[in-house]
Amino acid sequence: MYENILVPLDGSKNAQKALSVAIKLAKTFSSKLTLLSVIDNRNFSGNRSVVNTAPIVTTDEITELSKYSDNVINAGLQVVKDNGLEAKTLIKRGYPKSIIATDVPTDENIDLIVMGKSGTGALDRLIMGSTTAYVVRNAHVQVLVVNDD
Repeated sequence: MYENILVPLDGSKNAQKALSVAIKLAKTFSSKLTLLSVIDNRNFSGNRSVVNTAPIVTTDEITELSKYSDNVINAGLQVVKDNGLEAKTLIKRGYPKSIIATDVPTDENIDLIVMGKSGTGALDRLIMGSTTAYVVRNAHVQVLVVNDD
């Protein structure tokens, strides 16, 4: 039923629960898993439109974000391997909402996105809106939203 399942990971409990559900689905349908971490680089200094202003995110912070994404992906991959499966891993930079909803599903021939209900803090959700809500509204493939109960 599902050939290629995308699981966005951000280190949250909701994302871990979504990965667990995706693993069960992959075993049931013999699906391929793709694990994704997105580094939101919209506020990196190279993306500033005003000339000669200080960067919003420093080089050290970019390095830390990259390390964090690596750790999140490697932890997810280990869970997949512990369950006797394999997964493709991707770390992308850009706008998380569109990367998860359309870019990666199109590029990787994804037919199901399994993701947690929320991962960012409450303040981020109020300011930017929920990534999950955006993906549900804009993805051209089915989306399974997993709650961390």
